[in-house]
Amino acid sequence: MRVLVLEGRPGVADGAVEELGRAGHEVARCHEPDAPSFPCNAMLDGHGCPLDDGRVEVALVVRDGAGASAEAAEDGVRCALRRQVPLVVAGEPGGSALADWATVVTDAADALPDAVRQAAAAPLRRQSDAARRSLRSVLEHHGVDGSAADAEVVRSTTDLKVVLRPGVELDKGLADMASVRAVGAVRDVDPYARTINVSIEQPTVASTT
Repeated sequence: MRVLVLEGRPGVADGAVEELGRAGHEVARCHEPDAPSFPCNAMLDGHGCPLDDGRVEVALVVRDGAGASAEAAEDGVRCALRRQVPLVVAGEPGGSALADWATVVTDAADALPDAVRQAAAAPLRRQSDAARRSLRSVLEHHGVDGSAADAEVVRSTTDLKVVLRPGVELDKGLADMASVRAVGAVRDVDPYARTINVSIEQPTVASTT
């Protein structure tokens, strides 16, 4: 897994980088070690933004309680969140608002590989909400009770996987319409996804003998 690592102060993330490397993860950076917080790699010849190729699956910010003064070096978090990349905040948030946007928050420095994997596998909140609203709207428009309908969206590298759970059995026409509408709703929220794949979990009908 490719992880974008950011740090509030130079050197704070050194241990995290080593730990992620031992766990087999590839680390990407917005700034080279000991480089100033401006400009970022995207603005430097021969570097480029690590988010541009779509391979970053999780962003990790390591903080030491420094508060807002450290946020200039964490500028890549804004770019990652804008691209809907799940965020892990590790260490001491120090009053930062980043924790409110994080998928996982942890103060356990020795558990970062697990935290990264958890964030990568977690349902994406905004995309899931959009797919759920779309599904319920389609069902209600066609006279089907959609109050119990649910949806979940997870990321797989640059792709999104949408699972629709209508709670009732749908015929092919309605299922196809729900899938198409879900793709559009999720695409509005996440325009950076390369592909959006939809599956529908139809309710299991108990057999009678």
